[in-house]
Amino acid sequence: MVVTTHPLYLIAQAVTQGIEKPVLLLPPNQSGHDVQLRPADRQRLKQANFVLWFGAQYEAPLASVLKGQPNAMALFDLKAFKRLPLRDAQGKIFANSLDPHLWLEPANAVGIAHAIAAVRARQFPQYASRYQHNAQAFGQRLMAQANQYRSPVARPYWAYHDAYQYLERSLNLNFKGSLTVEHDLPPTIRQLAWLQQQRPQLKNGTIYPMCLLAEGHADPATLKRLHPVKVQTIDEIMSGEQDFVVGWQKLAQDIAVCVKT
Repeated sequence: MVVTTHPLYLIAQAVTQGIEKPVLLLPPNQSGHDVQLRPADRQRLKQANFVLWFGAQYEAPLASVLKGQPNAMALFDLKAFKRLPLRDAQGKIFANSLDPHLWLEPANAVGIAHAIAAVRARQFPQYASRYQHNAQAFGQRLMAQANQYRSPVARPYWAYHDAYQYLERSLNLNFKGSLTVEHDLPPTIRQLAWLQQQRPQLKNGTIYPMCLLAEGHADPATLKRLHPVKVQTIDEIMSGEQDFVVGWQKLAQDIAVCVKT
């Protein structure tokens, strides 16, 4: 079994534990937005008995490679999972769009695990009960963690770019806008001013110290315009983790600290 990106690999690893070892196609620190295939990667995709990927909305360069390949399954093609649309920097929805970061929603990650177990159980019926047991155990571990981090009150936050909305339900987060629509585009002065206008006010009249979730380090001059702000670096693909549940828990912990006033 070949899986394309690191979040999928971590989930597949949990489902196949003790039975087989999935193969990760891309380096752990490479997201689906940055797919670069070598000839050996293309050969690996053709020879695998099962290829699992998210779909063209996240891993666009793979669409032409995997088109018509009977061994490939795109999760976005399944009629499952909680799906959210893309939003602009001010939270307005883009019609007929899909935010591809759906693995950050715990219920979706559990659904992915059960989808993997179902396919592998059909391919290797002698291991069906073990795949299903592993998927169930993964789901129980993840949901137990998710239930611990939901705040009793909604906490506002900013994002450098809007990549974290699948965490909002679990952590009770309130999106107050992003600096830019794409991580590689700089924010405009106009957008920074708009964000300041959306900042909540504390009851005593003091300025609310906003939490900014970002994949990397924001420009100091930009942060100065948003003061007071707390920056929390978020690695949504969990590139340094070996266990999905542990990785999700660390994300939740970091965000919980950041949004706490």
